[in-house]
Parts: sequence; structure tokens; C-alpha cells
Amino acid sequence: MAGTGKKRQFHYAWTVAVICGIAVLCGLGLGRFAFGMMLPSISRDLGLTYSQGGVLGFGNLTGYLASVPLVPFILSKIGTRVTVTAGLLIMALSMAAMALTHSFTWLTGLYFITGLSSGAVVLPSMSVMAKWFAPSHRGLSSGMVMAGPGFGIILSGYAVPRLVPVGEMSAWQVGWLGFAAITTAVAVIAFAFIRNTPADRNLRPFGRAATQTGAVSQALKGAAKLNLLIRLGIVFGIYGATYMLYVTFIVTSMVDSYGMEESQAGALWSWFGFLSIFSGLLFGALSDRIGRRAGMAVAFGVLGLSFALVGFEVGRMGLYLSVVLFGISAWSIPVIMAASAGDYFGATAAAGALAALMLIFSAGQAVGPIIAGVLAEMLGDFSLSYIGSAAASLVAIVMIAAIRPPRVID
Repeated sequence: MAGTGKKRQFHYAWTVAVICGIAVLCGLGLGRFAFGMMLPSISRDLGLTYSQGGVLGFGNLTGYLASVPLVPFILSKIGTRVTVTAGLLIMALSMAAMALTHSFTWLTGLYFITGLSSGAVVLPSMSVMAKWFAPSHRGLSSGMVMAGPGFGIILSGYAVPRLVPVGEMSAWQVGWLGFAAITTAVAVIAFAFIRNTPADRNLRPFGRAATQTGAVSQALKGAAKLNLLIRLGIVFGIYGATYMLYVTFIVTSMVDSYGMEESQAGALWSWFGFLSIFSGLLFGALSDRIGRRAGMAVAFGVLGLSFALVGFEVGRMGLYLSVVLFGISAWSIPVIMAASAGDYFGATAAAGALAALMLIFSAGQAVGPIIAGVLAEMLGDFSLSYIGSAAASLVAIVMIAAIRPPRVID
């Protein structure tokens, strides 16, 4: 394999993948997905409506969206290592500040900063895989990075229901303070171990080198390149809206629509987190074998079924199956998109292409919870939103079928 020297020699690329996964554990697992577990407690304490809960999530995602176009420029100046470290430190500061307020306005603003800094963690951690790994292993390595949020979800699902007030601080504020401490520690680890390119360690990318560089480079000029970005972006945006709706409100649905105690909902949420650890690995490796388009189509099929099961309210067994299906496919699309950015546009341009895709993805994430929150205010629950998500998944499958397969480059 290229860049491995002796065949059995450990390649530092795997160290970078693991540490980037730990960074994304904080960037997404604690900075975003723990919010769904925190929301019922925050809403009770502050007297928030469904719509206001959606606005809080919108603030975070707007911050993430604002960071995406800036990150490729920042990466070109200071590299992945410093960008990820700085993002984690800023995120930790914003979380600590959230622990010191009961103001909805301040929470929204601070959670915006959390989202802003998480973009500086997630995008570099994903896009650097295209530099450290050849196309033969990009799906698997991206899956390793996206295993991180699953551990964060397990942590929040176990810890949040067990939090207790400390002095004048509410339980959820204690939670944010704890997450800030964890994120600070991970920032130190990221700076110690992440490297920007294999050349920093006198290595080459791990995996099999690809061919047809000239043919693909010519195929992705001008309008063809823009058209591909738009199509992939719309598919990514559909995923963003539907998955963010689910992770934001599924715990609320468990409590309000299925009559679960918060501890029960937390346990089920932890199972989702456990399963999601393997989702990126599963679908990343699958896309390495059967192709990026086929992998995405299978993933959307599984996601759509999980949305339909809770949308049509087929009972608790349906809820459990929905969580299982969503868990095993949760990070499938981001993993395959990250690998696709490298395959279609090359390792050098992967960060810029992934940033463009994430703009539409982030817009979908921002809009999904807002629409779902408004519909829930009108209808009393989230059933219609889940059904709409299932329908949108079918639309995504149709769009994926119309995209040409990549002629892989490295």
C-alpha cells in the first residue's frame, strides 16, 4: 500500500483519524447533539415553547453555517492542527458561558458561538482525511472520524438525566460546564497529535493510489463542476434538515408523545449513540466497495424508514426500531459526502468542495428544526414533520440516481 513502507507497519494516518474523531466528539457530540437531551430540562427551567426550542437550535446551526465559508480560507493560512485546536477552545469558552446564564437571549447568542466554533472543528477534521488517505480508504477513515459523535451522545444520554443542581446553577448548566472541561482537554490532545499532511511525518497517504487524474480534472471544469456541487448540495441539504429535526426533537417526542420518563428517553438516546458509532464505519466501508452513489441511496432508504416509523406512530416497538435504524445510518451521508469530495474534486480541493456542500447542508439543518417546531405548535406533535422527512428521503434517492459516478482522483 502506498505510503506504508513495510506492509505491517502502523501508519500515522490512523492516529490522525482517531484524534479527529475525538475532536468531532466534542464538535458535534457535545456541542450539538447533547442539546436534544438537554432541551426538555432547559425548556422546563426557562418556560420555553417548542418554537423557542427550535430557535435555540437554529442559533447553533446559524453559527455553524457562518463558519463554513471561512474555514477553507483559515485552513490555507494556519492548517488543520491549529484550526481544530482553536475551534475547540472557543467552543469550550462558549459552553462555560452558557453555564452562567438563565437568559434565553444570552443562551441563543452563546449557542451561536458554539456552532461557529464547531464548524472550525468538524470541516477540517473531515476534509483532512482526503490528504491522509487514498480513495480506497477515504470512506472508512471518514467513518472513523464520524464515530466520535456517537460517543458524545452516549455520554450525554447517560450523564444528563443524572445531573443535579449545584448551588444556584441548574442541572443543565452543570452539564454545559462539564462539557466545557472535556472540550478543553480534547483541544490539548488535538494540538499534540494532529498533523496537517502526511509530508509533516515524511509519509505518503495510506491506501491505493487512483488513476485517470487528467480525465477527471477536465471533467470537473466550469459548469459541470458547479452542477455537481449543486446536486450533491441539495442531497446533503435534505439530509441536514431531516436528521437535525430528528436529533433535536426525538427525545421530546419520547417524553411528550410516548409518555416516557426522561431517564428512559436518555437510555434509548444512549442506545442510538452507541449504534451511531458504527454507522459511519459501516456506510463508509460500504461506499468504498459499492460506490458513493449506491451507498448514499441505501443510507437514505434506511433513514426514510426510521422517519416513517415515528411519523405514523406505530407504537413503542416502532419507536425502538426507528431509533435502531436511525442509529445505524445516522452519520452515513456526511461520511460518504466527505469521501465524495475527495473523489470528485481531489485531495487538494476537497476542503473547498466540502465547505460548499456544507453550506447547503447547514442551511438544511437550520431550517428543519424551525419548521418542525412551528408545525408542532400548530398540530400538537411532530408526526407530520417525521412523515415529511420520510418523503424527502425518497426525493434524495431519486436525485442520487441522476448523479454520475466519480472517476476517482487523489
